[in-house]
Amino acid sequence: MIIASWNIESRLSDNPIKSRTKPDDVINEIKKINADILVLLEAHNDQTLSSSTRQKLIKLGYEIKSAPYDDDMDRRADSIHDRSSIIILSKLDITKFDVVKLANIRNCLIINVANKFRVIGVHLDDRHEDSRIKQIDQLSKIINQSNMPTVVLGDFNAIHGEDLWPAKFLKFTPIKFIISKLSTNLGAKAIEMADGKTLKNLESSTNLIDADQRHQPTVTPKNINQEFMPSIRLMQIDHIYVTPDIKISNFKVHPDGGSDHRAISADLDII
Repeated sequence: MIIASWNIESRLSDNPIKSRTKPDDVINEIKKINADILVLLEAHNDQTLSSSTRQKLIKLGYEIKSAPYDDDMDRRADSIHDRSSIIILSKLDITKFDVVKLANIRNCLIINVANKFRVIGVHLDDRHEDSRIKQIDQLSKIINQSNMPTVVLGDFNAIHGEDLWPAKFLKFTPIKFIISKLSTNLGAKAIEMADGKTLKNLESSTNLIDADQRHQPTVTPKNINQEFMPSIRLMQIDHIYVTPDIKISNFKVHPDGGSDHRAISADLDII
């Protein structure tokens, strides 16, 4: 089966801000990804999707499960996301569905699929590494409480801090100095992400394995407020992690689908 994750930057619903991507464009990309299970981040919940969009997803064979982030995103000055939610689309039988608020910060979604494996969809806090680490601590406990094969995927807002060029670049003292002088909120967040503790804690406290050992970048600066920016992949903050009893192959970073994130997918086999 194919499992995938995509931060769609609120583009599955009409947005008052001028956008290069409309809901039908997102639907077309979802059709191309052709995943059996797809986690959508920064989406509208299944109650606020237009009836037309909902019917198109159902026509593609998907059951729709969602939950609001239940954080302060709607009140943030830098947010354009009204009623943001996580959505899980599944062509397979969902036998259990849970919503868990990680570290009392933001909800994640957990589904059991055909009573054979779990899928946990996450979108960790984007502002502070300390918040992400608290979320990871609770997430790790959830993962370790069950022997069921598990996939954890989504937007972690965290990059590997090893000797990979994005982290090395952001940790470079002159770069950190320039970013501090520019007072760019995005740059400051990226520097925190480069610390690498979030993913290190996840890997050290669970038996999860990163599905993409090449650590391919997934996010670009071409966001909904800066459509003029180039669609160049800069950092890997979207991830798929699996327990050792799951075999992952054909990991793929998809082409630009109209969001500032590229969709990621992989083939999954329960061993």
